[in-house]
Amino acid sequence: LYGTIREAYWWDDEDDCISAKRVRNALKELKGKDINVHINSGGGDVFESITICNLFKQHDGDINIYIDGLAGSGASIVAMAGKKIYMPSNTMMMIHNAWTYAAGNADELRKVANDLDKIDTAVKASYKNRFVGTDGELEALLKDESWLTAEQCLAFGLCDEIADEPEKEEPKDSIKETLFNKYKKNISTGVDK
Repeated sequence: LYGTIREAYWWDDEDDCISAKRVRNALKELKGKDINVHINSGGGDVFESITICNLFKQHDGDINIYIDGLAGSGASIVAMAGKKIYMPSNTMMMIHNAWTYAAGNADELRKVANDLDKIDTAVKASYKNRFVGTDGELEALLKDESWLTAEQCLAFGLCDEIADEPEKEEPKDSIKETLFNKYKKNISTGVDK
């Protein structure tokens, strides 16, 4: 899932964005299979994100999430559907309260603010099952628009493993080299003692 999370516009190709419809159609073809989902997205539409998260949770196979760069905003909500969430040490997750653009009179703007408070409740519920802290601490992180490192996500329960490439093992010496290194001290240097 690379790109912006939103419904496709009429002029779009369905592959131009990450939509719940596109994910639902892909999942139909993968019934019963375990899936590795790779994410690099700054997010997008909150309801598309919540829908994708719920579609993954309903899938009849395991969903493992790999954050390849950024799981920001709505993409972090999608990531919460993973049975396991893997983040290399150089990746990030960003979580925040919902926001929107608004115009209108005071009454209309108060209604928008009330609606955003309700949407924030849905956003918070998306992280709640994984977050190890209190509700108040989660609310503070969301309010702060928190950019989280992989290490912070691991500490907070928002990922399961910091998945850097394993260190390459040095090639093992052959038995000949091992024995030579062990016994080379016995070699006479040709110098009288």
